[in-house]
Amino acid sequence: MRLSPFLSFFGVALGVYGAANLFIWFHLARVVPYFGVFKAPVVIAFWALAAAFPAGRVGGAFCRCALTDQLTILGSWYLGFMVYVLLLLVLVDALRLADHWVRVVPRSLAGGRGALAAFWAVLLLSAAVVAAGRWNARNPVVREYDLVLKGMPREAPLRVAVASDLHVGLLVRNHWLADIIDTVNSTGPDVVVLVGDIVDSDVTRAQEEDLPGQLEKLSAPLGVFAVLGNHEFYSGAEEAARSFAEGGVTVLRDRSVVIDGAFTLVGRDDRTASLLGSTRKSLKTIEGVGGELSVIVMDHTPNDLGEAEEAGVALQVSGHTHRGQLWPFNLVTSRLFEQDWGFHEKGGTLFYVSCGVGAWGPPIRTSSRPEVVVLNISFE
Repeated sequence: MRLSPFLSFFGVALGVYGAANLFIWFHLARVVPYFGVFKAPVVIAFWALAAAFPAGRVGGAFCRCALTDQLTILGSWYLGFMVYVLLLLVLVDALRLADHWVRVVPRSLAGGRGALAAFWAVLLLSAAVVAAGRWNARNPVVREYDLVLKGMPREAPLRVAVASDLHVGLLVRNHWLADIIDTVNSTGPDVVVLVGDIVDSDVTRAQEEDLPGQLEKLSAPLGVFAVLGNHEFYSGAEEAARSFAEGGVTVLRDRSVVIDGAFTLVGRDDRTASLLGSTRKSLKTIEGVGGELSVIVMDHTPNDLGEAEEAGVALQVSGHTHRGQLWPFNLVTSRLFEQDWGFHEKGGTLFYVSCGVGAWGPPIRTSSRPEVVVLNISFE
């Protein structure tokens, strides 16, 4: 197992997280004197919240218990809240800076009392954003698209339901998972494809939320299929695949299956496999690729789109990006990926990148609507 990429990422992430909290503390320290007898509790509460997420994640990785679970939950909510506190405080500083040249801040709000009022406004606005983001995360939309692929004409299009990035575990619990399953079933699919990151970081935790039992409720006459995403590899690929199979899901690990004689469905292991000492097959070497039937590929991370194009794939469905999940991180994912959400055509290959239906970290979404996608595929 190659630990260096993960340790590097963890170190950078922890550094950024620490710097963000120090920036917030710089502002909080200016108004703490106005809290009177509550000064000490406010300071303790802030640093406890700031420490909760890393303490819960790191502690849970070594010795999971009720305390680490609760720290992770609390820290995840704080992480989402922190993002908007940070952004609004930057805006406050920008207004103060501009006030040196052009008066934009009323004189009545100058000084310490004004700083306290601004800080309370930042907290209330951030809380409102988090509340709206929570509602958004729990209310997915169904998006339907009509596609035409090469193949034998059929009496009716095949309905393929696509769901990705459920992240079942500590934050996406049984009731949330059940709602996602109901949403998928409500579309009346012929085929269901789950495009990776079905579990979050712990397969055991997902099983405690009755993941196999919920997956069994998926209803699709031509089958339910899945691939492994990066989080399945982080949590244990073999154990994750077994858990999905217990729920009646066919896991395609660098292999293919023909769906009702209409098309070849290919599932690929996520590229994370190579970081963990495993390998994944070249797309062209997977049976069925390059054959007579149109090929639809499930590949969790939308990297190296040219490989699918060169292999003559008709359609690739991916996930992973969450489209940033929290604004403004969608501006980052749009730079990191050739396509971070929606349709994209490259050569003769069509790509669809889903923003996902669950959530990682903060159980909120502010940069995208969670989605279940239905592809009505006709052949000609």
